[in-house]
Amino acid sequence: MDLRTALAYAAICSIWGTTWLAIKIGLQALPPVTGAGVRFLVGGVFLWLLGRAVRAPRGEAPPWRTILVLAAMFCGANYALTYYAETGLASGLVAVLFGTLPFFVFAFGALLLKEPFGPAAVGGAAIALAGVATISIGADTHGSLRFVFAALGAAALSAFAIVELKRSAASDPFRTLPPAMLLGGATMTIAGTLFEHPDYARGTSPSSIGAILYLAVLGSGFAFYLNHWLLQRLSAWQVGLSSLITPVIAVTVGALLGGEAFGWKELAGAALVIFGVWLALRSGRAVERPGV
Repeated sequence: MDLRTALAYAAICSIWGTTWLAIKIGLQALPPVTGAGVRFLVGGVFLWLLGRAVRAPRGEAPPWRTILVLAAMFCGANYALTYYAETGLASGLVAVLFGTLPFFVFAFGALLLKEPFGPAAVGGAAIALAGVATISIGADTHGSLRFVFAALGAAALSAFAIVELKRSAASDPFRTLPPAMLLGGATMTIAGTLFEHPDYARGTSPSSIGAILYLAVLGSGFAFYLNHWLLQRLSAWQVGLSSLITPVIAVTVGALLGGEAFGWKELAGAALVIFGVWLALRSGRAVERPGV
């Protein structure tokens, strides 16, 4: 992994590690489906404008199948389920459940992309997930099974979308991501307006607007672009491992900005995550270059 790739990987981990707090803030004003929809509407417009502003060379157009899958699963149901899970479960438990994403990517990648991975990759991901559990699970982890299945469903849908995007990774991100975001965002916003009856007056409070802009510009626009860029250079499961690093960053942010505790349990969990992800990524290099 060269320096640019490592920096991009660190950037998406850092951005998505702070979105958990922003989602919690946003849910105080807008219900889950509506909030996720508005986020992707704004994010899609931002990324479309950014593409026109930078005037990057236009790559190949993606197939409509990819755009529809991304709209439905990566910019749609995945986030609606994640937001919904956070209304009924502690955010730490949601982070652990969503941390199963790499294992779904292993399965989908092997079936659809024939991506090679060894037992060390699975073992490293398992160690990292144990670290996430050590950090995140506390006394407030009880909750209804429907919220648990919502979080697991979000991980599975997101994993499938990552593998689908990997199949079209050569496409131009500015021709792939904005239409998917706009389609997914519009669908969720309409559905939320009809069925959740949101109070848009509360949604215009300063904290709500700040959370939406952060989630839309950084959490969706920049991070999704970097995710696509990384899929052009790494395997799908290597990119998926980033979901195991984000809870560590989320807990650190909570300690620094929210006054939350960060003690030996968190440090031990963070060490497990770092070691597990390192082991998995290291095994990936060995699988891709068996002669080295």
